[in-house]
Amino acid sequence: MSKPPVQIDLMRTLDEQNINSSIAFEAMHTGAVLVMDGAPYLRADGGIDRPKVLEQLARAIDRVPEFHLKLMSSPLGLTTPAWVPDANFALESHVTFDDTPIDLSAATVAQVAGFGEAVLPDDRPLWDVRFTVLTTGQIALGSRMHHAVGDGEWGFSVIRRFTTVQAEPADAEREVLTLGRAPASSFAIPVHAARELVKSRDSVRGVWHEYWRKPMRKRVKRLAARNARFAKEYWIRRTGLRARMLPRTHLALFDVEVSSTVRRAAKLRGSLTDLLVAAAMGAVDDDDRGVDVLVPVSHRRGNAGVDARNHVSMVRAHAEPESDLKTRVAAVRSIVRKIVRGESDDDIAPGRLVGYATLMPLAEQPVWFGEAKVDRVVILPAGDPRSEVSVFGTVYGDTLSVTVVSRLELDVDAMADRVRDALAPASAEAGATSVMPGGNQADRTSQA
Repeated sequence: MSKPPVQIDLMRTLDEQNINSSIAFEAMHTGAVLVMDGAPYLRADGGIDRPKVLEQLARAIDRVPEFHLKLMSSPLGLTTPAWVPDANFALESHVTFDDTPIDLSAATVAQVAGFGEAVLPDDRPLWDVRFTVLTTGQIALGSRMHHAVGDGEWGFSVIRRFTTVQAEPADAEREVLTLGRAPASSFAIPVHAARELVKSRDSVRGVWHEYWRKPMRKRVKRLAARNARFAKEYWIRRTGLRARMLPRTHLALFDVEVSSTVRRAAKLRGSLTDLLVAAAMGAVDDDDRGVDVLVPVSHRRGNAGVDARNHVSMVRAHAEPESDLKTRVAAVRSIVRKIVRGESDDDIAPGRLVGYATLMPLAEQPVWFGEAKVDRVVILPAGDPRSEVSVFGTVYGDTLSVTVVSRLELDVDAMADRVRDALAPASAEAGATSVMPGGNQADRTSQA
């Protein structure tokens, strides 16, 4: 039987910034929690049926071949690192179980997602999952994934591949996973890069032009940075930079009905995303320069960028001082439309950058992890922990679930209340409670 071909997928230069230091690597952990029916996967004694869960997880993982890949560095940093198959992949090493029932709340959701553990090891695929028994009789499937693996849109495609639109019986046929093999030596990576460059052009002149299209100064700086990584890490340890760059953060969670929020957005002449971003702008104190929020904008159009793990850019949305909600919605909509059309927004004076906000739809109908129906989805986004506020909204079924993250010294509860009031003022006035009872603050900081 012949060996499978060597598989090498070079990381994009822009994606490399997510791993170029231990600080960036730790900050770019993202998480998700899927709350699902526990009955199909709990034993009679209330513990998790590990073999049954692992069997279903293996079936789900086979639908995400990228989760079998790890990073391999190029010799002397000649190219970006490459994604290659992990010859020692073992599913069990990516999974932990907790049979002690726990209340799922904003105070515990980060723990359930796995953020109480050490950062993801960089010598194997950059993800892990944790199954936890909840006091409600449900099971929480918590997961961490590194942002280098993919952006938010790609990450949501993983959740869709992990799940099915109807219950999947335990004896369902598994898909056949086809992977190549890792190169015997990292020296194959620059050779592969050179071959791909030649294949992409019809002539030697075309290859020459493509190589010199990017400034040599940038190439040299990137090469030097890769080879000086040890010096950078020494400086980080010597100066205590990690503590300053990765302050402790906490979060708040709430749910609102999506249909009423969509109607409110339409009344303000904007989309649900416009409204969420505008609400994030109003979550913090105003500034005499105005307030700015970063908004991820996807560049996937049709099949363009469909294979790219990360294919977004950050747009800086701006609200003038003392703007009301309607004005902020209009400003966000105008700026994002300009960027999508390829127009410049240089005529807008920047305000105080306070964080970022985004919204991702998951599914209009319930989805299933094997035989278990998924009841709720919570996202723990990656981002700059020094930000004043980060807001992530997820639409699942008829519910908009919102995660609000802030630095520990700031009042995340008050921020979450302002965001909720902007999205659904009637609910806020009625004193609507979070769907995560038992407290609404949590420390999301990873432990090194």
